[in-house]
Amino acid sequence: MAGERMSDADVCPTRMELLNVDAKLALSRRGCDMLKKKRNTLIREYGTAKQELDAFRGEVDDCLLDCFRGAKLVEMEMGGVSYRNIAYNKSRRIVVGMEYEKVVGVKVPVVSAELSDDVGQGYSFCGTPAALDGVVDDFRKAGIMVVKLAALDKKVHVLMDEIKRTRRKVNALEKVKIKNLEGAHKYIRGYLDEREREDYSRLKHIKEVVLGGNEFEDKSKVN
Repeated sequence: MAGERMSDADVCPTRMELLNVDAKLALSRRGCDMLKKKRNTLIREYGTAKQELDAFRGEVDDCLLDCFRGAKLVEMEMGGVSYRNIAYNKSRRIVVGMEYEKVVGVKVPVVSAELSDDVGQGYSFCGTPAALDGVVDDFRKAGIMVVKLAALDKKVHVLMDEIKRTRRKVNALEKVKIKNLEGAHKYIRGYLDEREREDYSRLKHIKEVVLGGNEFEDKSKVN
């Protein structure tokens, strides 16, 4: 598991295991670098999307404010009952289409919105003020803008969630996986170096014993 710490007892201090640990360490470092690049790209995409969202939200707010101001004036001119009857009439619908695009491997929604042509205006032009036409068009435009605003907001949230997930993966690799592998590498390397020094000392001692024995035999033959 990524969250478990590798203890010395779990490591077999052999040269084969050292090669295995080095391979895993190199792979983990490459993966960590790739995740960092992905995280940085996602942060840039998030910043661009957030600026676009904030700017477009301001446009939607202004559009809705104009719509309600115009609607209030038309309601005052027509009367509340007549105005509400027209508002409740079936009118042209907003047809929403959704697709997905990939940003650094992350699926984000791309929304298209337009008015349908299956229903008419929804009210008679006779007996209604001309300003009503402008208010209706403004509200339809605002409806399309709200749909697109929702898609932008969703895109920002998807990117933010992916940034958080990528950060967690980077932290898990850097602070757990790579750290454990580096500890295992240090332990195996130290063990092998110590064993090499012991072998050298042992061979040196054996050589001294052998040479000392040969000198003793030579002296015995001389005597």
